[in-house]
Amino acid sequence: MTGDVQLSWSRMMKWRAECHRRFGSILELPFRAPQEELPGLLHTTARVLDVGAGAHMPFRPAVTRITDFYFSMDTDPEGAFDFRSFDDVPDDFRFDLVIANQVLEHLHVDDAFAMVSSAYEKLATGGRMLATVPNAAHPVRQRDCTHVTPWPANDLYSLLRSAGLEILSLARYNKFPLTGNPLKRWIITTVCREFRMDWCDSIMIVGGKTE
Repeated sequence: MTGDVQLSWSRMMKWRAECHRRFGSILELPFRAPQEELPGLLHTTARVLDVGAGAHMPFRPAVTRITDFYFSMDTDPEGAFDFRSFDDVPDDFRFDLVIANQVLEHLHVDDAFAMVSSAYEKLATGGRMLATVPNAAHPVRQRDCTHVTPWPANDLYSLLRSAGLEILSLARYNKFPLTGNPLKRWIITTVCREFRMDWCDSIMIVGGKTE
């Protein structure tokens, strides 16, 4: 249970240090996209909850190629969803995978922690949570008026760890490939290393519920 767990500064600092020991700096993270990760997290009877699915539900096709048990959650009045909040999920309902794709950046820190904690409660033992956020190290990715909280990779790690999840993987990806021009690639990578920026626009994390 996570009801008595609070998001504290000291705990965040502890998990940040653990993240750096395990994964290093942002530029040391491997490249891996959600579309590559999902098949390994699913099986034919897996129950999947897509939190903040959006009216177009971009992850639904990838999930339903493997399992029929796809459920959506969103507050968007323009869409038809299975649930509007975790309060709508039946008490005895558990999921094998919870997806939160580009959702946490739209929430304040305490609300993000409450959401991840609720997801943890609704995971079956051995279940997984996959979350993606804009990469805070990207020079322009945060320029969106609906983005409330930037999530550097180590803080995203700390958020899931504070909610009780064990971190299984941490990676970065980009919707657009880096230019193939050798000179431009050299300039971009040199500038990124000098100023601790990253050309990848998104971060992906996978956490597991072990008990």
